[in-house]
Amino acid sequence: MRTQAANGWQFFVATLLIVIGAINVIQGLVALLTPQFYAAASTEVLLLGYTSWGVLLGLWGAVLIVAGLAVLSRSTWARGFALILASVNAIAQLGFVMAMPLWSMVAIAVDLLVIYGLTAGWPDRERESGRTEHHEGAYQSGYNAAHAAPRPAQSPEGGTGSPQQTAGPQQTTGQNY
Repeated sequence: MRTQAANGWQFFVATLLIVIGAINVIQGLVALLTPQFYAAASTEVLLLGYTSWGVLLGLWGAVLIVAGLAVLSRSTWARGFALILASVNAIAQLGFVMAMPLWSMVAIAVDLLVIYGLTAGWPDRERESGRTEHHEGAYQSGYNAAHAAPRPAQSPEGGTGSPQQTAGPQQTTGQNY
């Protein structure tokens, strides 16, 4: 049995997960090292202060990066794991919306793209295996036709040689009287 390589949706989702994970790590480091960068005071951020958000976002970003790499393995658990992580990340960004409103909205939009890619955009196994077998059969027949030994042309009389050209019925372009 041949293992199938990752398709375009898998690369798309994996790339988005890795990018959003890396940005969460950067966002967490900024929250830890320079909390004055953010628009809101530490008391205006939902539930936690910037130090806690920094640690949480840094660790969460690392987990998102691992999930992005795991998606390329084509395993069902990685797909489910990434789906849960993207959903939780979208909800977590709502808690950080007071500190960085634009970034939080962009992060939520990227998470929604990841969720779409993991659900609606991902081909199911039945369609994918049927499509692969069809393409392999078409490829094999095309390959065989292209690499077949040249056959001598046969004339209409049954002998070998170049076929004779015969004139078809002539058409008149004159007027009918």
